[in-house]
Amino acid sequence: MGWRLGLSGALVAAVASALLGAYLYRSFEQQLLHRDDVQLLGKLRQLRQLLAHSGTPELLREQADYLRDTMSGESNALIEIHAAPEQGAALLLRINPPGLPLSQDRPVPLNQQAELQDIRHALREDGVPVALLNAWAQLGPDPVEIRLARLYPERSELLADYRLRIAATSLAAGGLSAALVLWLIWQGLAPLRRLRAQTAAIGPHSLDLRLHAADMPEELRPLVEGINTMLSRLEQGYAQLNQFAADLAHELRSPLAVLTGQSQVMLSRPRPPAEYAALLEGQLQELERLNRMVDSLLFLARSEHEATAAAIERKQLSAADELARQADYFADLAEERGLQLRCQGDAPLWAEPAMLRRALANLIANAVQHASAGTVIELSARTETAQACEAETGSELKNLRVSAAAFAVLEVSNQGLPVPAELLPRLFDRFFRADPSRTADSGGSGLGLAIVRRILTLHGGSAQVHTGPAGRIRFVLRFPLPGRV
Repeated sequence: MGWRLGLSGALVAAVASALLGAYLYRSFEQQLLHRDDVQLLGKLRQLRQLLAHSGTPELLREQADYLRDTMSGESNALIEIHAAPEQGAALLLRINPPGLPLSQDRPVPLNQQAELQDIRHALREDGVPVALLNAWAQLGPDPVEIRLARLYPERSELLADYRLRIAATSLAAGGLSAALVLWLIWQGLAPLRRLRAQTAAIGPHSLDLRLHAADMPEELRPLVEGINTMLSRLEQGYAQLNQFAADLAHELRSPLAVLTGQSQVMLSRPRPPAEYAALLEGQLQELERLNRMVDSLLFLARSEHEATAAAIERKQLSAADELARQADYFADLAEERGLQLRCQGDAPLWAEPAMLRRALANLIANAVQHASAGTVIELSARTETAQACEAETGSELKNLRVSAAAFAVLEVSNQGLPVPAELLPRLFDRFFRADPSRTADSGGSGLGLAIVRRILTLHGGSAQVHTGPAGRIRFVLRFPLPGRV
C-alpha cells in the first residue's frame, strides 16, 4: 500500500509539475511574441515618421545606404519600400538579405495606426518564426508601401532550452515527491505496523493482551478500542468454552464411572437374577440422566443459531393459567418435601408455549429442590412498564435491543440456604452449582438455569436473580408484551 500511494503521489506531482511547466511555457511564449510584435509596430511608426520628414525622399533615392544602415539596426529586421501602384509600384528600398518574400496583404491605411492584429505570423522554410506587417506611409508628396518583417531565430533556441528545463524540473519534482511521499507514508503507517506487531502476538493462550490505544493516532483509536472489545468477548467466550468442556467432561465422567464400576462389580462373580435386575435399573437411571443432559445441550446448541426473537412462533397466553399448570404438576413433589406452592397475579403473555413451560418447570424444579422444608414457594405474575423494568434490570434490556413499552413479569421465589452475592451472576452459567458439594442426584446437571436464560433471550426478554433477607431468592422473567418486541 505504501508503494502504491508513493507512486501515485509521484505521478500526481509529476503531472502537476508538467501542467505548471506547460502553463509557464505558454505564458512565456506569449510574452515573447507580444514584446516582439510591439517592437515591430514601433519600427513601423519610426519609418513613417522618417519618411514623412522633409528631405527624406531625396535621401531615400540618393543615400539609400545611409537609410539602410539607420533603419535596419538588427540583422533580423527586413524592410522593403515600394511606390504606389499608380506610380508603377517600383521598389524604392530593399533591406532583405535573405530575399524573403514579404507580406502583400492589404496595407494599413495611411491615416490609421497599425495594431497587433494587423501583424501576420509565419514560419520560414527552415522553421524560423517570422512576423510580417505592411502599411502605407507618406514619402514627401507621394504615398509609398512599407513592407516589414522580422526573423526570430533566437526565440526558437530560447523556447527549446526552456522546454528542456521544464521537462527536467518535472522529472526532478516527480522523483523528489516520490521519495518524500514514501517517507511520509512510511512514517504515517508506523502506527499500523505497531498494531500489526501487537495483533501478531495475540494467540489462543494470550487473549488477555490488549492493543495500546494511547500511542495511536486519533483516527485509529476507535478501531483499536473496537478490537480490544472484540478481544474481551473472545477471551470471555474462549474461557467459557474451556470451562464448558471441563464441566462437560466432569459431568460425563461421574455417570460413566458409575456404570463402569457397577458393571465390573457385577461381572466379578456370578450373581442372582435379582441383583442383575437391580443393576440394570440403576444403570437405566444413569442413562436417562445422560439423555436429559444431552437433550439440554442440544437445545442450547440449537437455540444459539436462532437469529432473532421473531424466529420463534409465539402465542397469546395467560400467565395465571401457566403458573397454575406448573403448580399442579409439582404439587406432589412439593408435598413430599413439606413445601407449599402459592400462585398470585395475572398478566398477558406473548410466548412460545413449550419454551415458556420448560423455563417455568426448570425454575420451579430448582425451587422445590433447594427450598427449606416447611416454606412457601411463591409464583407470581404482573405487568410492568418499560421504565420500571429498566430501573431494575439496568442495561440488560438495552443490550438485547428491546423496544417494548411494557413487559409481563413472572417471578418464582423460595427460601433456602443463602447464596453469596458474588455467585449470583454465575447461576445462569452452564454446569454451575452454587454448592459444589451437591451430587448429581441432588443438584441436577447445572443446565436448567442456562436454558431458562436462553429461552428468555430468544423471546427478547431477560432472566434475573435477586436475593433477600433470610435466604430468600427470587428469579424474575420478563417477556415483552404482544407486538412490542
